[in-house]
Amino acid sequence: MDRIVHNLWLGSQGDADELVRNNPAGITAILNVRGPDAYDPPGRNQATEHPGKAYKWIPAPDIGVISVKHVKEALMWLREHTERGERILIHCKHGISRSPAILAAFMVESGISANLEEARATISVHRSVQPATQIAEQRVRPVCMISTLTGLPNRQAFNEKEASRFVALADIDLMKLFDDFYGHIAGDALLRRFAKILSSVGLEAYHDREDKFICRGESHDDLSGKLVQARQVFRKPFQVYADGRMQTIEEMSFSFGIGTSPDESKTALQKAKKAMEGTEPPEWVRQIIATGERFDPAALVRRFGRKAR
Repeated sequence: MDRIVHNLWLGSQGDADELVRNNPAGITAILNVRGPDAYDPPGRNQATEHPGKAYKWIPAPDIGVISVKHVKEALMWLREHTERGERILIHCKHGISRSPAILAAFMVESGISANLEEARATISVHRSVQPATQIAEQRVRPVCMISTLTGLPNRQAFNEKEASRFVALADIDLMKLFDDFYGHIAGDALLRRFAKILSSVGLEAYHDREDKFICRGESHDDLSGKLVQARQVFRKPFQVYADGRMQTIEEMSFSFGIGTSPDESKTALQKAKKAMEGTEPPEWVRQIIATGERFDPAALVRRFGRKAR
């Protein structure tokens, strides 16, 4: 069983069976795409063998092709349970053909990968696979308009909408450090919180990728005022589940740049982040430093200088 990206694992029938006895990865949901095949016993609904876990059986036959119906059914279930924060194992008999085909389709639909080839390449880094042939990419892309993780429109939706006068790019400060220390489940929760805050202050916001967000506006002042308001809300203490307990995080922040085009906004964002170098670390970073546990001191020194030591 291999973790491929975020909350998604890929494995075999044997990996799924092992979860009954041993679950070190904390899998909370299983998508079984093993249908009729030449192996005995054939695929079947094993939900009763996994009490306490969300379970979905999609009887995709082992014929080297995944039907449109089965892909759509799988993607709908994966969207729903990803939004719930589940840690999901997708499996078929050997985890080589049917399950990686479903995973690749979901990675494209959710914006993790730009296309099926990129998704397959990402999967292959972790696991040797030969994904079954699936629906053509052009059938996947039209429904790929919403970020499964945050619920915001994604970059494709941004690109397809008529341009506005001003664009703002925003990303969360020290997101990699947060992910490395608190874990990707907490990181995903933070991204969802950020997305809700952007929407709550009236911004037309889009989730580009990872911790990158885009906002549209008709004036520089309007965008700036709403983003400053969002930053004030974002900096307020909140709780997140990490390392088996609820933890309070204080002084999270984000940087943004505004321009008349994405390129101009990117330059403004880089200047904003550069201006923050050498400032006092926020409270949540000081707590990490105080623990003396896992973090990248070089990253902190680059960001905060000697004050990070």
